[in-house]
Amino acid sequence: MEKIVRWVKSVFPFVKMNSDGSVGSNMAGMGGIIRNFKRDVLIAFAGPLHHCKVLFVEMMGLSYGLELCYRMGFNNVAIEVDALSLIHLIRKNTMSDPEFFYNIRKIKCLLDGLNFSLNHIFREGNACADFLAKKGSQINGVEEFSNITLPQQLRGLVRLDKLGILYIRYI
Repeated sequence: MEKIVRWVKSVFPFVKMNSDGSVGSNMAGMGGIIRNFKRDVLIAFAGPLHHCKVLFVEMMGLSYGLELCYRMGFNNVAIEVDALSLIHLIRKNTMSDPEFFYNIRKIKCLLDGLNFSLNHIFREGNACADFLAKKGSQINGVEEFSNITLPQQLRGLVRLDKLGILYIRYI
């Protein structure tokens, strides 16, 4: 079975934030990108994390992205992550995993101050954040990028999203 996937821009006055995490054999990273309703990059980030569970790096990417939204004054945020388990964990009213208690509490506190939506996107539609998370696992500290300082490969991925390129996901 095939599913068509693509990144979809936000609707004014919302910005769209995509975040992701990446865990390799001995490295981990987080990353994300925030764009306006015109599909323009406002800011992107990538950073290393210690080797840990995938869900943890997904949380850290989301948390850092939410902190950036606060720092930049974005109050209306459409959030997309490719970790459905993270969305379920955030939406639950009870905490079943003590390992993630403080991280989830921090994310919920950050979300409380926003007008937001939180949705799942398949990995194919989250290509920019996926690239940044992998980049994060290969650098020494957190880096932030403006539209002007984006890595060349990321510029190409952003351009594909702007064009509305469709991806096929085999289910």
